[in-house]
Amino acid sequence: MKFTKMLGTAVAVAVVVGSISSASAADTVTLRFANVTNQPSIDAAEVLMDVAKKESNGRLVIKHFPNNMLGDDRTVTESMILGDIDMVQTQPSVLASMIPDLYVWDAPFLFDKIEDAWKCLDGELGQKINSQVERKGLVALAALENGYRNYTNSKVPVRVPSDVKGQKLRVMETDLQIAMWKNWGANPTPMAFTEVISALQQGTIDAQENPLSIIDSNKLYEVQHYISLTGHLFSPHILYINKEKYESFDPEIKAAFDKAVAAYQTAQRARANELNALSVGKFKQAGCEVIEVTDAERAEWRKVAVDGGVYDMVRKKMEHPEYLDKILKKEY
Repeated sequence: MKFTKMLGTAVAVAVVVGSISSASAADTVTLRFANVTNQPSIDAAEVLMDVAKKESNGRLVIKHFPNNMLGDDRTVTESMILGDIDMVQTQPSVLASMIPDLYVWDAPFLFDKIEDAWKCLDGELGQKINSQVERKGLVALAALENGYRNYTNSKVPVRVPSDVKGQKLRVMETDLQIAMWKNWGANPTPMAFTEVISALQQGTIDAQENPLSIIDSNKLYEVQHYISLTGHLFSPHILYINKEKYESFDPEIKAAFDKAVAAYQTAQRARANELNALSVGKFKQAGCEVIEVTDAERAEWRKVAVDGGVYDMVRKKMEHPEYLDKILKKEY
């Protein structure tokens, strides 16, 4: 199933599987929805559940488990592949070791604006990349917004790469992220997200980077004074479902489910846009200094990444490195 074209971007849905055989008209299908820590997705989940129930005449029931209640991203993704969990929203990088072209979404500065991100992810190129998960028994249902990642710390206002030199920065546990931040001069420290706040409070790390909604909903702004809108990486979430489960839906359930996913994508992206705008004001009211990074300063980050071989490292990991070049040239 292709990504639905919508204007509005993260959910992980897990499904307890009953019989995989075609359901009769009287059967109820119950889906356990394992959602990530992403406030726009948590808020929009009500739309997913309501539309599914209404469109299926009560036959499709989605149970919501937000904030990684069913396990971290990697755990629930592996369970989905095995068929123990049926639907998951996660970062594509979780699957990149099995689907190398998904590493493309870990490259910095792919999209200058959110409209470009959706044009790519919803378009033919984005679908070609993300649909490769079918060879692992999954279906990519929707691209959802985790947002642009931004840099926070309590030492200096960060504008250009030289400002992060030597800072102990929490990064995601991927070699690409580690290499990228070493190239920019930071001292990257892989760490589970659940440990970040305490590590910042204790001084184990100096800085972290995350989308605005994560900085807001997890109150990271309470332990970080400088919030730099670097927008160095657009970090999408993808909603996946176990392919065998999806193909087991009878026509009524499938139609209801598809409508629910489309409605969820629209609501999630719209809510993300709303919360991002509110977050900046909240940070300022809390006494934080919000640094607006200029286009010229952002170009400096990109140049250091190019000169340091970051994009070449991404290309080497991919099966089709030409996809990265197409995105960088806006050929999507």
